Amino acid sequence: MELRQLEYLLAVARHGHFTRAAEELHVAQPAVSQQLRRLERDVGFELIDRTNRSLTAAGEILATRASRALSELEAARAELEQLGGLERGTVRVGAIHWLAPFDLAAALSEFTSRHPGIDITLREEDATRMLDMLGDGQLDLVLHNISAATERVDFEQRVMFTEELVVIAAETAEMAGRRSITLEEMANRRIVAFRRGAAFRDITDQAFAVLGLSPRIALESSDLVTIRSLVAEGLGIALMPRSLAEMPGQPVAQLAVEPADLTRSVALTRRSDHAIAPAAGALWDHLNQWLDEHR
Repeated sequence: MELRQLEYLLAVARHGHFTRAAEELHVAQPAVSQQLRRLERDVGFELIDRTNRSLTAAGEILATRASRALSELEAARAELEQLGGLERGTVRVGAIHWLAPFDLAAALSEFTSRHPGIDITLREEDATRMLDMLGDGQLDLVLHNISAATERVDFEQRVMFTEELVVIAAETAEMAGRRSITLEEMANRRIVAFRRGAAFRDITDQAFAVLGLSPRIALESSDLVTIRSLVAEGLGIALMPRSLAEMPGQPVAQLAVEPADLTRSVALTRRSDHAIAPAAGALWDHLNQWLDEHR
């Protein structure tokens, strides 16, 4: 039984899908299947029901113990890093793609200039996946959109900023002179939306759900910049952070949303149920200080 195999088991348990687990682990899908078959031979039990990708009773038992074991190893890593102080270490950061108006690159650059012995690894995923990885000890800090699905009692969060959402549309004659649009009217038009399951999509879906509306989703994308380009070409309209709507590029019309005052909030999050490694703690403090100085 190898640690890598246990990590693969937990990834499949999180996603219920071998391919998505492989994407998270940055390995080929056959490698995940092969390692889990070896793990099953080692323990003498089937761990995953291949018909629905759910854990068997034996898989649930092993996954629970494996999660605890990996958490203990992460705690050991943190304690060992304490012996070296802040002269060395690695901080694993997860971040959503669009963080403007927060300048993550500048904040990280200043940190590394102060602590050249600390390495930073940066990973971009959707908020739900990254917070699962934070809970499993695979990430140290996460910067993400806040939604009901991202709230957990074992996390400590700092709201970084709150930003207005606007509707963007192609600059047609119809839209050029308009300043606002209602959610009811928007729901009856072709909408270009962020993919389902992401925190930003949860925010927009909730806005329609409160009014009992079922929006007409024509296109989906996992990238907000792509969504803006699709809208500029006239393929639909979209809800968008104002900072992205105002970025240089193909021109789009911006409309305020009525009657709702829609916003997104972005948070900096860490686990609160165990000691954080010195390097990760230093970056947490640095980012909080940066927010205070550049608000």
